[in-house]
Amino acid sequence: MDKHPIIDSLGGRPRSIVPPPRTGGKPMRFARHLFHELANDSITEIGAMMAYYAILSLFPMLVFVVTLALLVLPDETVLQGLAMATEAMPPSTREVITVQVISLMKSAHAGFAIGGAALALWGASRGVSSLMGALNAMFNKRETRPWWKRQLIAIGVTLGVAILVVVALGLLVVGPAAGHWLADRFGLGDAFDMGWNVGRWVAAGLLVTVVWAVLYKFLPNTNAPFRIFTPGAITGVLLWLGISYGFGFYLSHFNSYTTTYGALGGGIIFLTWLWLSNIALLFGAEINDVLADLHADTGSATTGEHDAVG
Repeated sequence: MDKHPIIDSLGGRPRSIVPPPRTGGKPMRFARHLFHELANDSITEIGAMMAYYAILSLFPMLVFVVTLALLVLPDETVLQGLAMATEAMPPSTREVITVQVISLMKSAHAGFAIGGAALALWGASRGVSSLMGALNAMFNKRETRPWWKRQLIAIGVTLGVAILVVVALGLLVVGPAAGHWLADRFGLGDAFDMGWNVGRWVAAGLLVTVVWAVLYKFLPNTNAPFRIFTPGAITGVLLWLGISYGFGFYLSHFNSYTTTYGALGGGIIFLTWLWLSNIALLFGAEINDVLADLHADTGSATTGEHDAVG
């Protein structure tokens, strides 16, 4: 296996390689290996580190996406997409992002142009660059790519994700118009409205899965093939949705952040949600890594048996 121990950036302690278990059935081997990898990789600590970079890069990303979207889409579509994107977020986090996007939309109309968008793209790519290091840590990969190549990958992935978001927003405009035209031609009537209400959320889930698959493929220093529907991506997205809704439910019934942190309560909630979201992303990456380990170990064991027989 092409795995090497690296030095954990959190505390500088050496990170050991966890060998896959050789005994038991496949589900039991998977569960045991996943447990040991999660304990060894300290995803809660890495997620906290990523939250710091995420808070610095999230708003430049919003600047870039909003600027790009307003070049081709009406304000109402951007706001509709914003409402869908923040549906699963805790109310205070949703409010922070919504207020910021509305403010950015007003600034963009006031003459925010290509130069500002380029600076925002660079700032947003810093968060992607930090995720690159985190995923390398999860996969126990040494970073061998030169600095300039890593920066181009980070910028390219950031730009690609932004374009995907804008295209998805565009479908909110084109989808109903095209759908109603087809529905009228085939006499479907209200059936399209029901289908669209469900289909747009399915498409939103698919978009998030594609984004996570892009991150898992291009950011770590691996040669893994690009697959959209990986177990890690699907599990990570579902876990992220569950965590977001669960955290929102907790805040609506047992919120003590404002009492404890006062005026900083909203910011602490936002950082906590980012931390939990990073854990979901890293957990999905861990699942893919464990499955790859088990597959490689099974292949090497089979080869060894053939060699022994030969």
